[in-house]
Amino acid sequence: MKFGDYLRQCREAKGWTQPEAARHADIEQSYLSKLETGRSYPSEDVYSRLVQVFDIDTSELTENITAAEIERLRELAQVRDAVLSRESRALNLSRGWMLAGLAGLMLSAASAAIVMTSRDTEYAEYHYRSQGVLELAESLDSFAIVNDSVALEDETRRALQSTMVARLDEDYRIVGDFHGRSYIEDVPGGRRYFELVDDRIVSQPTPMRWFMIPALVFLAGALGSFFISFRWKR
Repeated sequence: MKFGDYLRQCREAKGWTQPEAARHADIEQSYLSKLETGRSYPSEDVYSRLVQVFDIDTSELTENITAAEIERLRELAQVRDAVLSRESRALNLSRGWMLAGLAGLMLSAASAAIVMTSRDTEYAEYHYRSQGVLELAESLDSFAIVNDSVALEDETRRALQSTMVARLDEDYRIVGDFHGRSYIEDVPGGRRYFELVDDRIVSQPTPMRWFMIPALVFLAGALGSFFISFRWKR
């Protein structure tokens, strides 16, 4: 908007004609007409009278007229002070958003660093199996016949195998400590012979990986703050 248009709107808001407004401001009507049409710009004294008569808010004026118009009015002390005050506020706000962006970047980097420096937990697992409960007098490989690995006469083998199959009561143990290739454990009614059937290294992801979520959130906030900061400068 041009200064003249803003001045005309202020006059019309008062409900005055040009002659009435010129009389209130103690200026010539022709001069007021030139001001409203942009053919002339007010002096310091005339502008002060216009501000008083039309209740002009200079800060609001500088926000509504174009930059080119502000340059033409910049010699007026009130306009110059209003422009400097607005620029100072904009600069402070821009700096505030810039600082918020930097803080967001630092928090994002800290969260990401926690994730990158954390290591998954690794531990060994040992899988042991017992096929059933052995009587105290029985040998440790008594259940081997179940797998048809003991060579006996057919009838004897079948009878013994049938008996051991009926007694099958497998028990699996997964432990973190190595008990050797096998170990014996006393249980009610006899003992169990456990043999190592598998071992592996288990990797448990670190719970710190969830810090990647705030890292991304802080990064998005930082980028948004920088964008607002640059836009505010403009």
